[in-house]
Amino acid sequence: QDLAQPTPRLASGFFSIAMACRFSARRTSSVLAAAVGVVALALLGHVGFAQARLATAPAAPDAAEDPSRRLSGVASDQETKYVAHIMPWFDAGSSITGSHWCDPAFGGSFYESVFGLYSSKDPALIRKQLLLMQAAGIDGVWIDLQFTEWLEAIHAIIHEVNRLDMHFAIVIDNYARASIVEDVKADLRVWMEMPSYYRVFGRPVLPYFEHKDRQGTTILPDWRTTDGHQPYVIGTYMVHPDGLPVGYDSLFFWNSPDLKWLETYYNSLDFTVKVGAIYRGWREAYTDRHHTPPYMGYMDRTLEMAQEFKPYFAQIATWNDYAEGTMVEPSFLRDLSRGGCGDPKEAYWASSSKACSSLFESELFTDGGSIGACLPDGASRGGIDGPCSGSGSATCGNITDCTKPLQAVEGSAPPECPAGNRTAYGDLAAIALAVRGTPLVNATATFEAIIDGWEPEEPALPMSAAAGPPPSVGLVRMVAFVAAAASAAGDSWR
Repeated sequence: QDLAQPTPRLASGFFSIAMACRFSARRTSSVLAAAVGVVALALLGHVGFAQARLATAPAAPDAAEDPSRRLSGVASDQETKYVAHIMPWFDAGSSITGSHWCDPAFGGSFYESVFGLYSSKDPALIRKQLLLMQAAGIDGVWIDLQFTEWLEAIHAIIHEVNRLDMHFAIVIDNYARASIVEDVKADLRVWMEMPSYYRVFGRPVLPYFEHKDRQGTTILPDWRTTDGHQPYVIGTYMVHPDGLPVGYDSLFFWNSPDLKWLETYYNSLDFTVKVGAIYRGWREAYTDRHHTPPYMGYMDRTLEMAQEFKPYFAQIATWNDYAEGTMVEPSFLRDLSRGGCGDPKEAYWASSSKACSSLFESELFTDGGSIGACLPDGASRGGIDGPCSGSGSATCGNITDCTKPLQAVEGSAPPECPAGNRTAYGDLAAIALAVRGTPLVNATATFEAIIDGWEPEEPALPMSAAAGPPPSVGLVRMVAFVAAAASAAGDSWR
């Protein structure tokens, strides 16, 4: 009966089995595991997997729900939209000014992408990034825009977003140019007319990353879209923590070691459309500037808070800001002894003589001492067991991120960290588990397949299709049992 009446959850079950078999076959060289994976994919086709996939773009936010219902902590039938803040500033060159990989003016990074030094203009690369997001349950992207020189890359990203039936918005970032919102007005008006552009109350959203200390009063848009709507301006909460200023419609939370501040944001009654934050932490590698000392281990708790408070949007901050160490894009720790492009050994916080608090010239946020230092032997064990902040009494250069493998997609963390296997896909897999209910091993197998070039024939399953047990539990369990037996047999043959 289930096979005659295909459902998204049944399809999702077969898909997970197929990916898990691929994962097992890859590591055990098991012919049986590979064969069972093929059978699962065949069953997948039989139940009409393509029918279970998302054929059209989801309804725009204003059409699906009145966001005024979304007061802090008030549950809603509308699912939170998880969006990834993506930086379009990368150039594949190893010595190109402004590449953001190697230019000392932008700092290096303690981390390396599984894609290597890529270009933000590469359509094949962009497609893989978006497929990874879809597999993790991310609905769309919020694209950072600081320079008109980034427009070519942004157009390339939007093209792939539309091909995959995803959504997007442009984040105006006035870090470098106070007038950027006016400089790109013509492009914004075109993008905001696209069906894939995020809207609230029928108005296109315009997130605004503000830098008041550099640019003073923010220049707000004084124009309308071609269909007569004013942009729905979502400013930066850390710039306006005391309430919603005139000219703004909402505020978004960014990144902070203070989770009580994030909770205060969620509980605010000053605005109805909340944009929560999901982040792993912060570990910047700038040489000629500095913002805040390192803090890590925040992924699980910020995911939990997003699901508890149910904001209208939950912004993943960020997808790929390597200079600030906030990326959830699959990545691993660089072996700093190897040097090379973007070596962060001269980073401000990499001091071998001063503690982070001395460099910061201010007391670090530790929540009254309940948040330990980011050290392998600290309370958080370098971020493994939860939030950590600064270096305590140790030198700032002793900080270690124990959550990622060292110079490998999969393997051990730095030798001073607790033993155990780490994967470059850990942060993204945590999102997939929280948002879609995908087991970590299945998510990792899917991510690996995408990196290797696999992609579905249709856009990824909607989030609701992947959550919970499939209707045909007996059938899926039967195939899973055969897969496990095949994997075990493969182990015994080796």
